[in-house]
Amino acid sequence: MKVQICVLLFAIFLSFGCKKPTSVDVLMDGNYTGVLVVTNSVKSVPVTRQISISLKDGKFNVTSDVGSTLKSLSGKGTYNFKNGTGYFADEGVWTADFDWNMILNGEYDIRSSGADLTLKRRAKPQTNIDPATSYATMSYEYILKRN
Repeated sequence: MKVQICVLLFAIFLSFGCKKPTSVDVLMDGNYTGVLVVTNSVKSVPVTRQISISLKDGKFNVTSDVGSTLKSLSGKGTYNFKNGTGYFADEGVWTADFDWNMILNGEYDIRSSGADLTLKRRAKPQTNIDPATSYATMSYEYILKRN
């Protein structure tokens, strides 16, 4: 009976050791291309924008093929990474005529599987919301593939 319990406990212990990690341990330097997906809880179709991001030695550079009409799809700055979270600090000076959340700036949950990289902006919880007021929730996610 003791042998069966030991074998069962050993099997359970091994099953916990075989789980794949849900976050990455290293944010790999390189050039990534893909899309920025902006999801609005009020609209049924998300907005997507083509984007390119270069990550190298703690610095990032964002460019877009869309042109200068979408200022928010460019930028540069620094980043660091800790425990599955990326911290990006954009160095640009921006006007107020667009959605600043589209700038790669702030905290992002990071998922990576080799050549694929996903950065999902962490939303700050809203407090003191009047229940009679309806708020749209927005989500910003970079879905990228390494070149």
